[in-house]
Amino acid sequence: MKFVASHAAAAVCLAVAAGPALADAFSTLAVNHVTVTVIDLDPDDGIAAAISFLPDPAMYMGGALVRGEALNYRDSINEPGAQYKSYFNRGAWPATNVAGSVHTDLATQAGSVTGSSGGVGFTAADISGSAHSGTDQRSHFWGYASLPGSPSGLLDFTLTANTKVVFSLDASMSASTTIATPWQGNSESASAMLKLFAGGLAPDGVTPLEDLAEQGISVLAGESDSWSGVLSASFSNLGDVSTQGVFGANATIQGDAVLAAVPEPSTYGMLLGGLGLIGALARRRQRAG
Repeated sequence: MKFVASHAAAAVCLAVAAGPALADAFSTLAVNHVTVTVIDLDPDDGIAAAISFLPDPAMYMGGALVRGEALNYRDSINEPGAQYKSYFNRGAWPATNVAGSVHTDLATQAGSVTGSSGGVGFTAADISGSAHSGTDQRSHFWGYASLPGSPSGLLDFTLTANTKVVFSLDASMSASTTIATPWQGNSESASAMLKLFAGGLAPDGVTPLEDLAEQGISVLAGESDSWSGVLSASFSNLGDVSTQGVFGANATIQGDAVLAAVPEPSTYGMLLGGLGLIGALARRRQRAG
């Protein structure tokens, strides 16, 4: 019995010595394939269904954009010991591959886009981040990719009469956190969001036709979630002459890790009190034996 009591006491000692629990957060988002499908809505009109991007993606300046940040701090990012790092990278041309990464002692974030000289100006994208808690600090990451990276975040195209275009992104995302007691009223969290937009004007030249597709996941303490599939947005030119439209996509991830609350003194007291009771029971049973 003494042997059993000793092991139980050791387990309690380890629990007390462990102190506060740490919390972590992770997010990923990837676009693995881009498809542009043109559909002829009136095969008998004598007009071949087609789309052209203006200006020509191979000629105009301005590729994809990736941004990110990582930071860790206790109460304020302005306090001594706090760290903040960020990056902002844009491709000079659509064909340019764009990438960036940043890290602090507790957080990391990275993003990349594979450029293309044709089509929508990219073929793949990937952003990821992780945030960890230290002994006395929490951390945060944020990542963003804009496709294209122009100020408007949109790419112009011209679509022939009686034609529909469908933009599809084969994508996946994940978000997860570890369990921890919230610290200072905050809880760890992680999320990912992908948005896809296509639009233009109706044949009257005034009425906007817009299609916004979104897919996102978000988790809190001790949770995880993931998604994979195809996200699509479309625009149809129902007029008898060519018209202009716009396309755009963007991806965002973020995560926060917090330090779990240190057990109150009374909690330590109860643990130590329980340790004493276990020892007393062991000695009593040993004498009785």
